[in-house]
Amino acid sequence: MRRMNLRLLLFLAIIASLAMAAPAGAQTVLLLVRENVDSTALPPPFPVREGVSDALFNAGVIILDAPGSASMPGAAEAARIARAAGAEAVLEVTTVYADTKLGTDLLRISARTTWSILDASNNRLIGSGAEEGTNLDREKDVNRLALGGEIGRKVAQEVKQLLDKRGS
Repeated sequence: MRRMNLRLLLFLAIIASLAMAAPAGAQTVLLLVRENVDSTALPPPFPVREGVSDALFNAGVIILDAPGSASMPGAAEAARIARAAGAEAVLEVTTVYADTKLGTDLLRISARTTWSILDASNNRLIGSGAEEGTNLDREKDVNRLALGGEIGRKVAQEVKQLLDKRGS
């Protein structure tokens, strides 16, 4: 337990230092992502996280990325961590992949991603949604990284629209 608290403190210190270097007025989001394949945590890289992070960063949003694909803190705890790190919102993303082996070199990948974004100041829901994707008929050309990236970019686009509408 003590080791976990030390890791959390170190994580918060790093995030806080990054947030202080952020340009004034920039939207800042704490990103919490969980990605699983057939009920097993996906090892890095995390395709949807990469897509979300890249697209939001390119849109001018500062991303404070919580590491790993471990269990997520509850909404109140996530909001507290976000506030401590200087983020005004928490984006929670969960992706579940289902793989079907079609042959020795072919893998059909289906994915369902759900997301929600919370206001860190009051823990209220700003918005939520879901995206689905598959590499059906593209098994030779689209791997998990590409499919997850596509889904992540779609999520990021919806989140950015909500953030802009909110006026952050």
